[in-house]
Amino acid sequence: MAGQKRAPEDNSPRNVKKSKFVRDRLTDVSENPVQLVSNLMDEEVDFPRGGGTSLTAAEVKTIRAEATQEANEELFAASGKSQQKKNRSDAKSKASVTSKRDVVRIEHLNYKRIVPGMKLLGQIASIQPLALIISLPNQLMGHVPITQVTSQLTNRLETMHEQEEPSDTESVGDGESDSQTEVPDLFQLFHAGQYVRAIVTNVHASGSMDVSAIGKSRDEAAKASRRIELSLVPKTVNSGVLKADLKPGFTLSAAVQSVEDHGYILDIGVQGSSGFLSFKEAKKGGSDCSKLHVGQLLDIAVVKMSSNEKICTVSVDPQVIQSSSITEVNNVTSILPGILGQALITGISPSGINLQTLGFFNATADEFNVPTNPVKVFKIGQKVKARILYEIAGSSPPKFSVSLLDHIVNLKEKLSSDDTAIQLAYPNGTILDAITVKRVEPERGLVVEVQPHLDGFIHISHTSDGHVPMLSSSSGPWRLNTIHRARVIGYHPLDGLLQLSLRPSILDQRFLQAGDVQVGEVLKGTVKRLTDSALFVSISCNADGIIWPNHYADIPLKHPSKRFKAGGSIKCRVLAVDPERMRVELTAKKTLIESTLPVLTSIEEAKVGIITDAVVYRVVDKGLIVRFYNDLKAFVPSREASDYSSKLKDVFIAGKVVKVRILTVDLNPPRVVASIRQASLPKAVKVADTSDITSSPVAESVVAVHKTLRVPSLRSSHAHESIPSKALVSKRSSPLPQVKAVPTQSQSQSMPRSHTPEQAAPLKVEGFSWFSGDTRSDAEFDEASSSDEGSEEDESSKKKRRKKKEIEQDLTADMHSKLPESNADFERLLLGSPNSSYLWVQYMSFLLQLSEIDKARETGRRAIQTISFREEEERLNVWIALLNVENVYGTDESLEAVFKDAARHNDSKTVYLRLAAILDQSEKHEKAEDQYKRTCKKFGHSSKVWTSFCEHYMRRRNLEQARKLLPRSLQSLEKRKHLKTISKFAQLEYKLGDAERGKTIFEGIVDSHPKRWDLWSIYMDMEAGQGDIQSLRNIFNRIFGIKMTSHKAKSFFKKWLELERRIGDEEGASAVKQKAVEWTQKAASNSQ
Repeated sequence: MAGQKRAPEDNSPRNVKKSKFVRDRLTDVSENPVQLVSNLMDEEVDFPRGGGTSLTAAEVKTIRAEATQEANEELFAASGKSQQKKNRSDAKSKASVTSKRDVVRIEHLNYKRIVPGMKLLGQIASIQPLALIISLPNQLMGHVPITQVTSQLTNRLETMHEQEEPSDTESVGDGESDSQTEVPDLFQLFHAGQYVRAIVTNVHASGSMDVSAIGKSRDEAAKASRRIELSLVPKTVNSGVLKADLKPGFTLSAAVQSVEDHGYILDIGVQGSSGFLSFKEAKKGGSDCSKLHVGQLLDIAVVKMSSNEKICTVSVDPQVIQSSSITEVNNVTSILPGILGQALITGISPSGINLQTLGFFNATADEFNVPTNPVKVFKIGQKVKARILYEIAGSSPPKFSVSLLDHIVNLKEKLSSDDTAIQLAYPNGTILDAITVKRVEPERGLVVEVQPHLDGFIHISHTSDGHVPMLSSSSGPWRLNTIHRARVIGYHPLDGLLQLSLRPSILDQRFLQAGDVQVGEVLKGTVKRLTDSALFVSISCNADGIIWPNHYADIPLKHPSKRFKAGGSIKCRVLAVDPERMRVELTAKKTLIESTLPVLTSIEEAKVGIITDAVVYRVVDKGLIVRFYNDLKAFVPSREASDYSSKLKDVFIAGKVVKVRILTVDLNPPRVVASIRQASLPKAVKVADTSDITSSPVAESVVAVHKTLRVPSLRSSHAHESIPSKALVSKRSSPLPQVKAVPTQSQSQSMPRSHTPEQAAPLKVEGFSWFSGDTRSDAEFDEASSSDEGSEEDESSKKKRRKKKEIEQDLTADMHSKLPESNADFERLLLGSPNSSYLWVQYMSFLLQLSEIDKARETGRRAIQTISFREEEERLNVWIALLNVENVYGTDESLEAVFKDAARHNDSKTVYLRLAAILDQSEKHEKAEDQYKRTCKKFGHSSKVWTSFCEHYMRRRNLEQARKLLPRSLQSLEKRKHLKTISKFAQLEYKLGDAERGKTIFEGIVDSHPKRWDLWSIYMDMEAGQGDIQSLRNIFNRIFGIKMTSHKAKSFFKKWLELERRIGDEEGASAVKQKAVEWTQKAASNSQ
């Protein structure tokens, strides 16, 4: 069979139908079989490899033409008229390159279509300590654990604990060895916005995500990324790439394997081949060669391949990688995501574009990967540049998804109109007042226009707080071209789309993430849980705060569990914010919360002379370290910490709030020096560091000062300031015990001028000057000091007499306007007004501010015993205050005990309802609901109890339970209270529920009781609140059809006229006046 010809394929034209020419030739051969054998033997020598024919080229051409003509005739004969109609309908699309059977269905990528082993192009959205958050096509997110970056990095992490620290004797200048021994973190290896090629390793089901790599995070992007686990290891991502395809222009991922003398050896993941990157070429990648670490992932472009195909020289120049493209590959497995190639547009549809890329592979670009306003309108047959995103799973023949977006084609980050990053221009939490719906996807969401060339995507679950099963582009609140108010909740870098939300609950939130919280801001939170190490507070749905034990109160708490209960409300102030860890550090110290002093959050805000609050952070040997806001610290020297000689550890403890004055600020290196002593003085004078002050230049002159020197004269102020004697003692002067006193200013002026033959040079400190005095004998100094003492005694006696006169002044008039500031003040006021519940409650509040909770309880009990039993309202106010104290600071048992006691001594129904309201206001909704149920069970005959319970449900938007209360209440209430209760429920529907439902209830009431004018008036007021004037006109027309007195008619006409003027128009007011005249005339005629 060596010489036998290969049988032609089924699709060969020669197999369609034999022509007459072929039949004649075969007939000739069959008539002479011997000649046939001889002919074959002759032709066997020149038989071409791969199949051939004995016919000439002209004969083959003629046969093909005849076969094609006969096939077309048979095809048209079978089709008939239907084929002609089809030709006419397709006349416009004759220019199309592809037919209907070649159009590829365009589908979006979702969790169901992602399978392990799928390769994707992604962009780094954020970097975490142990994982990378990757933005994937079609608004999906994935994560890469640190162990799936490169195999070299994983090996370094595994052997990290075995590496020894360098000894002290080693060379300090060996920076290269240090950089290679230390394992770099992900922040050194990657940057946000970097494009990466990844392969899916696992897809977790919803609710069963592996969070070991990411950890607990309140970031929505991190939460969404948990479902898809990716790997960047080049050996896995580049599996299937053939050596033959490693041609110049081919781009792929690589990992730094080792550092050699002239460059880096790269692991490109292709068996039998490695990459080489020279130091010179590495600098073009935007970083110095010494910054490339072993295990670092790089995006490379092949420059040339060695002759033995073992080493390929690569480049990391961003310009080269962005412009590198290929035209064909030897195998489909060599097509990696991120490859740029020419593509031919073969079809255009509303859902995207069909293309043919790399010669003959089908590709699709969905509407999210097609520019919204391209420079050139896309046409069929047009050639464009497209970058491959991923291979569509399960497609045969292989199909790819590509992107035509400019920022993906150029491998750059998308920028806003003012050339700033989208994340910076629109951070999370930004409110957008006007966005326009430009496309509606019924089952996915809305595509909206934020600004020209910048779109946003709103998932269907974020269109409303309720469940929305389907969206419509022609009707409903989210139809095309409607304008809405939205809030930014995220950003998808790869798609270049802002993630938005229309939910009212999100629009009304104060904070969406920790970064939105301002340092120094006072806010209210809810206690989540209390542990031995900290108190955790929820300040919004997406941000939590933490309070350390030394910030629970101004004083250390022995039993914090008695003060902080889960679910309770707490007022606190923001100390520090860490957006990366999504952590907000808070303080509950009342001194810091109520302080009006400036807040220092950075060293740039620290100015010399500023007085502010600080917290003692640590006590050291030479002073204190105090902490301001945002972890800014300052040093307080021992001499500036206190005027007392006791140890600092006995005076200051960690967590104590102190006032400090900034003395010096150094930016490089950052250092702040502060003073507690100067901040506490009423008129603190800026005193510089006087330790360097030297003695007077006059020879042998002695600087003599008091041990606590008082400045005799301040030229810019007459205030006296104490300065430590050690600061003014010269380095060359006598020791401190030998320093003697200087006479006062008045005494020095009284001295004879003959004793001062020579004036000494002044000592200058911050603009003030002291004269060191003349050199005199010890006897003169003794005389001066004795005379000084005598004058001081005279002055002190005069001051005493002056003080006695001042004490005799009558200050009782100021006592009425002065607010109480101490226990004594409150006790004095209570002596005059013992029955005033306002004073007693204020006294309790004052004690609570001092964390004297037990004393506040005792004061409340004392008030109940003191207030007269006839003052029921005053006693009730004190009982309500005690209930509030136990609700905030007590336990459930103590609250129940006080509640039972209050119910015995007051109107029990009032106490029951007040406790329910207290629990509701403190956001303890479940306990409030239980309390309302107890109240309804005990006082089911009261209409007020049922309406209060209904209002509680409606304020929590639990409308179903609220509406069930109406039939239950009618079963328990007397019949005479039914109408009142139904009316109250209807009013609550108007205010908190559905106005249409309330209107229906009122319609039933007025139909059954048409003469109840009070219910008609309430009905009108409720409708007036809705602002529907036409509905009000209908009600008034109906009511005037009922027989009534002229007095009642006058009141209704007056009400109608007022409403017309308020929410109606002038024509309506004129019509009311006309109707009033007509009604009066008709009533007069009927009376006659």
